Amino acid sequence: MSANLPSEDRVPAEPFAWMSKTNPTGPYRFTLRSPASEAAMGIFLIVAGVGLVALLLADPSAPAIAMAVVLFVLAVGAGVLLLVMSVARARWIRAYKRVHGHVPPY
Repeated sequence: MSANLPSEDRVPAEPFAWMSKTNPTGPYRFTLRSPASEAAMGIFLIVAGVGLVALLLADPSAPAIAMAVVLFVLAVGAGVLLLVMSVARARWIRAYKRVHGHVPPY
């Protein structure tokens, strides 16, 4: 990741700018434009991870427990990452609005 260097107008560069592109490129064209949508997706992934663990732990066999742990780490890890990203981008949007008087065109 590149460092957030201050620009001429004293607003740091947008954190995770690749998440808010209007026309994302590459094989994975997944975009979450607003911090609220990132937070909602993060909460959904956390709830889904906990739900999957609850379903898989109903069968106390070793493979089910191993799969529950793997799915929990993947889903909840991605959810927490999205929540952290949404907080960082929300703080940047507030700073941008304070300097420019309007939300950024993302």
